[in-house]
Amino acid sequence: MKIVINPFDKDSINKALKQVRAYQKDFKKKEQEFIKRLAEIGVSVATAGFEAAAYDGTKDVSVRMERRGNKVAVIAEGETVGFIEFGTGKFNPEYNSAGLEYTPPPHGSYGQGKGKQKSWGYYGDPGTNGKVVTNSKGRDVVITKGNPPAEAMLAARNEMISKVTQIAREVWR
Repeated sequence: MKIVINPFDKDSINKALKQVRAYQKDFKKKEQEFIKRLAEIGVSVATAGFEAAAYDGTKDVSVRMERRGNKVAVIAEGETVGFIEFGTGKFNPEYNSAGLEYTPPPHGSYGQGKGKQKSWGYYGDPGTNGKVVTNSKGRDVVITKGNPPAEAMLAARNEMISKVTQIAREVWR
């Protein structure tokens, strides 16, 4: 945008002010569109990551975006979010493929500490990762080796970062 001002002409100054205000209003609309489009990518990638994750048990994760003033947050909700995102009880898991500064808690330290074992059993939903066997009492037991980290939110973050320039060019062209 190019604005030409004659400092000795009141009409020229008023016209320039009107142009700046119009640009400012348009910029705010584009900024909101930019933020919304990035958040939509985040929601899509995170949702797919949580749905595809290997998990012993019932997945209850839902992902949504929430406007917070001139910001938008991508939010994952549910009791199993942390277990799926970061993994649980996985024997010798591979943590943090993105190389972020993250130190996992000591292996097998959560809950009853069963994650210190190579596998263990529980009663309940096997999800996508557990193996059902019948024990000596005739009850079905789920054998698990833990859950690998899905890193769904991390993948969403990385995808949003990779699309910043592309989305900005599309919105502000």
